[in-house]
Amino acid sequence: MKTFKCINADEVKSMGNIPDDQIEIINDFIQESRDMLDNLEPTIIELGQSCQKVDCWSVLNCSNKACKRHGKSLETPCWLDEGYVGAGLQTCVFAEAESDCLSCQVFALTNGDPETMNAIFRLFHSMKGSAGFLEFDHIAHVAHLAENLLDRIRSGKVMLEADHVDLLCQGCDFAREALDYVEKNLDDQGVSEEAAGIGALLEKAVREAQQKAERVHAQQDDVAAAGVELETEASGGELPGLEDLITPEMLSRFVQEGDELLTDSEQLLLAWGEDPGNSDSLAELFRDIHSFKGNCGFFGFVDLEKLSHQMETVLDAAKQGCDFGDQKPADTLLKMVDQLRTGLGSIADGGRGELENLEDSLAEMKKLLVKTDQPPAPDPEELRLADLLVQQGVVASGTIATLMRTKSRPLVDALIGCEIATREQIDQAVKQAQKPSGGEKPAAEKRAPVAVKPVKAAKAVAGRAAKAAPKGGTIKRQDIRVDLDKLDKLINLIGEMVIAENMLVNNPDLVGLELENFNKASQQMSKIVRELQEMAMVIRMIPVSGLFRRMIRLVHDLSVKSGKKVELELSGEETEVDKTVIEQITDPLVHLLRNSLDHGLESPEERVAAGKPEKGVVRLSAKHEEGEVWITVEDDGRGLNRERILAKAIEKGLVQGDGAEMSDRAVFNLIFQPGFSTADKITDISGRGVGMDVVKQNLEKIKGKIEVYSKPGQGSSIKLRIPLTLAIIEGLMIRVGRTRCILPLLSVREIFRPTAEAITHTPDGQELVKVRENFVPVLRLHNVLRKKPDSFVLHEGTLVVLEHQDDRIGLFVDEILGQQQTVIKGLSNYLGNVNCASGCTILGNGDVCLILDVGSLVDVVEQGLCRLDSEPAGVEMPAAATA
Repeated sequence: MKTFKCINADEVKSMGNIPDDQIEIINDFIQESRDMLDNLEPTIIELGQSCQKVDCWSVLNCSNKACKRHGKSLETPCWLDEGYVGAGLQTCVFAEAESDCLSCQVFALTNGDPETMNAIFRLFHSMKGSAGFLEFDHIAHVAHLAENLLDRIRSGKVMLEADHVDLLCQGCDFAREALDYVEKNLDDQGVSEEAAGIGALLEKAVREAQQKAERVHAQQDDVAAAGVELETEASGGELPGLEDLITPEMLSRFVQEGDELLTDSEQLLLAWGEDPGNSDSLAELFRDIHSFKGNCGFFGFVDLEKLSHQMETVLDAAKQGCDFGDQKPADTLLKMVDQLRTGLGSIADGGRGELENLEDSLAEMKKLLVKTDQPPAPDPEELRLADLLVQQGVVASGTIATLMRTKSRPLVDALIGCEIATREQIDQAVKQAQKPSGGEKPAAEKRAPVAVKPVKAAKAVAGRAAKAAPKGGTIKRQDIRVDLDKLDKLINLIGEMVIAENMLVNNPDLVGLELENFNKASQQMSKIVRELQEMAMVIRMIPVSGLFRRMIRLVHDLSVKSGKKVELELSGEETEVDKTVIEQITDPLVHLLRNSLDHGLESPEERVAAGKPEKGVVRLSAKHEEGEVWITVEDDGRGLNRERILAKAIEKGLVQGDGAEMSDRAVFNLIFQPGFSTADKITDISGRGVGMDVVKQNLEKIKGKIEVYSKPGQGSSIKLRIPLTLAIIEGLMIRVGRTRCILPLLSVREIFRPTAEAITHTPDGQELVKVRENFVPVLRLHNVLRKKPDSFVLHEGTLVVLEHQDDRIGLFVDEILGQQQTVIKGLSNYLGNVNCASGCTILGNGDVCLILDVGSLVDVVEQGLCRLDSEPAGVEMPAAATA
């Protein structure tokens, strides 16, 4: 990515005295655009993965062998060939109009879910509008060209191809680069070259797609005219005809509020279409359209006002109980909402919101208010026959539904005439259904008549109604953007208040005094402080979903480069971590995923030979555990090769001897050594031995830890354990000599005083204590802390049994002081990485108390550092930690 020079405040002023409110608008645009890109990129990739090359006759179970496509796999999409889109020949028996083609299951499988496509289109459209308003012409230009390509794909003029997915992802890359530049320079002039490059590629894609469509039916001269324009739209500038009273800020607010109203209206229309009797959705929908119309009238956008006024008329008729017959007003109004969005986009780009085909749209809505004769009810006998044929497997349900809707002759004649079924098949199915079993009525008579409605499979795939808003209305969020430094100060003040509250309530001067009113007041204050503590925990926390979804693009690109088939599974996306932590773990996750795809997963041929599915699986998960956030990257590949890692470590002088005595965990941790790599060759994905070292360094910055697990032939798992920088945990306070420490209560399994008979010593000096039927290794905390205990005899002290990932140890301490709610504070950087401690807290009397890390204590035992003859793995205690 290009590196840009950051300008200072004086340079900003010299660029034209940009006012503070304008800078704030630009910053909002940058943040909102980045949020959109975080959603946009994974959605594009998911769209590409969902598309597949299918044969229309196979998907629709078509029996029309007279069709030239039947039994063949053609490159040309059926809707452009035999369908009703563009210059199609309009001979498909499953469609009667362009809308039928665009709602067909074949179209959805080939060109993607229409709702997903529309969502991507809207995101590019929103970015184009915002960039155009702020006069970021290069960003608006690229977004406009991407919008052109998407519009042709969703309208069926172009068949979606893998190159289009890659090209749209490149557009996202350019947008991120441009936003970085805008953040530092407050304009996008420095990315003109990059914009021209990606713009040329997008224009070429649209042009080639158009030429391909023209080749399908060269005799149709109007194919190219149906395409989208490729010239750059003018963005920015003043809007002609507006009163001087209307400022750019007011116009921006109009566009923003209008977009929100249309978004709400769209959801409400979906809800109303699904449940026409929902008067609440209808009333709220009427209010939204009415508000939109009023705003358009005030600003003088005549076309938008006319269209929304006619929509309001239709909705008012619906409120009065108008019978629309077999018409679908919700679907028609959804099309009108899309037109209103187009008008808003025009306004955001400096236009007047003028709409093409406005009169046609108004006429279409007026038709909704004209009562038409109801079509004759289907023949009940034909309905029963249709149901019977579907049950007997003679005809597919989609085929019979379409035929019932389109036939102009009796059902049996239509079935035979279209070569969907023969007379013998129909007679056989009827005879089979008339054979009663055990005196029961035939299945065709037992079953209640079912009204077979026309099936438009792509509409089911789109699931538009399923995404409708709840019947109670949509939820409107209100938020503001706050500088992170201000949040840091607020959180620090809350932490200081917690400490002050503890010092006040536990003041030694109050010991022995009967202060009833003081106690009541202190309890109330403790309650309020606790609520503030809980709020402080979440105020900087953000879900990892944004970070995780960014990895979808990474895995997609890596799978293409490596030629491996990979499925990325995400879980725990709702897990929240501190925003600064997100920034620190982004690079580690990238390196871990690259490593999994390049070294971990086998090629498709190797996987098949090993009896595995051809497609490998990489799982990325997050969860809260033991007062930490655990982020895990695991794969089902070949796993880590212990012997190969050891050989490389011995070669580099990292291991003395043959390493036979080293545990698997110790061997696997060697991969985090600087420059360590077992790759036979260096690729553009990995192999230089740099990435895993970066993982370790970044985790150490946030006091995090890494754990590696692997099974040969089954895969590997790398777990990032990230401590919460500010959190409340239930802690168990213990004492060794004059030193007090806190253990996370979640890790404590039991506390007891052992008997002398329960203690055993192994030949290598390890102390074990028998806990019922199991032996648990003992770790003397005074050895770890290098403090003198009250007693060195185990049965004179107390053992706290701790558990970490199915491993248990017995921690030998002098005394249990009690349970305490603890605010975790990170250790100062000048202390470095303190072994066995995950943080500290401040007690009521002002003393510093270490919070012990159970995982590290277990590691001490596994490394044999707890034997009586071993050098104690001590930590230096802060002076205030000893009373």
